Amino acid sequence: MSFRISKYGVLAILIYLLPSCISKPKKETDLNKLEKQKVVELKKNHWQTYTSILINAPLEELWNTLTDWDNISNWSSTLKNIEGERFNNGKVVVSYSVNGNIYETNHNFIYIENIEFGWSDPMEGTFGGLTDNHRFKVERISDNQTLFVQMYDFKGEGDEISAKEVANQTVKFFPTFNQELKKEVENKTSYNKK
Repeated sequence: MSFRISKYGVLAILIYLLPSCISKPKKETDLNKLEKQKVVELKKNHWQTYTSILINAPLEELWNTLTDWDNISNWSSTLKNIEGERFNNGKVVVSYSVNGNIYETNHNFIYIENIEFGWSDPMEGTFGGLTDNHRFKVERISDNQTLFVQMYDFKGEGDEISAKEVANQTVKFFPTFNQELKKEVENKTSYNKK
């Protein structure tokens, strides 16, 4: 079953559901040294959720898996699809899975080949007064290692919720996607096969 909800409705659902189903986030020092997770204040009313993971694969192989829109739902339990104009400044519909239901939100797409994709839009509803900036980035470390970064900036003075509160909730669910991506890419990469 698929539900179309207003922009950022899925984020509202996640923020209210996550505290009951996810344990307290680990401190950065407790995480595997190849994986980072943090929330930082960049300026007043500007908070950033930052997660990264080192993936043992060439950047191009990671990028191809990450942008294989037809197959993303085969390995990702959270991000299910990005449909529409998947080029810079295009209009897309992003589909997420939350507790077995699919939710869809409209976004203006940001896309730079082999570097990053994402979206940045004014938020609505519960998140009115905030602007988001969600990015999926790849950074070459070596011929066979790539750093995958997923970050989300929240700016502004929210009508009902602060940028800090939203950032502290969203950091909890990014590592699942990051780890699933790592597993998918490394399983497909000949570099990792013995």
